[in-house]
Amino acid sequence: MLILTRTEAGRRLAAGLGPLLVEPPVVMALSASGAPVAAEIAGALGAPLDIIAVSRLEVPGRPHAIFGAVADGTTILDEDRVRELGLPEDYVTSLIAEASAKATHCAAAWREGADPISIARRTVVLVDDGQGEALAVTAAARALTTRGASRVIFVAPTGSRTMAARLAALRVETLFLIEPGAPIGALVRDATFAQTTPREVGTLVRRSRPDLTAVQGS
Repeated sequence: MLILTRTEAGRRLAAGLGPLLVEPPVVMALSASGAPVAAEIAGALGAPLDIIAVSRLEVPGRPHAIFGAVADGTTILDEDRVRELGLPEDYVTSLIAEASAKATHCAAAWREGADPISIARRTVVLVDDGQGEALAVTAAARALTTRGASRVIFVAPTGSRTMAARLAALRVETLFLIEPGAPIGALVRDATFAQTTPREVGTLVRRSRPDLTAVQGS
């Protein structure tokens, strides 16, 4: 088994991205767990780093009752799952509102005062550490398209076939170190960033933006 740190995974993904890019991208980490991988890619490409937070939609007290995800005002629902769980429409609406507010709060906390980067008519590289769920990744990718990104490329050490199919349906390009659905041949493990804190994410964001670092004195 090949064991990679998130730093090494980021370096390998950055090397694979080179031939795919024709313009400087914006690198977007998918929640805090993807930030260390994304920071390596941003550094290698000389690109700014931003972050998009995703909140799962689940029935309170039932962590396995997941029926969708919310990212930056964009909601993805698994309609079959909603029907299976027997969730009333007004209840689903209330849970979406709560999840949306949570995602907005998390993104602001992770940026530590930094402004979101405008992605209108730009290429965005959306980065995960390989642990993201298909619904969460799809919600984030659709949100970036809604915000005006001209091109979205999702990169991660690995992913599921379901995820790859959902992204293909959105016309989102993908780059994986391990083919989706293949037997697990690598494990991304990094003790330093096992649970990335908001402060660590904020530090990574500032390091990718020299003007912001100078202003904040970091």
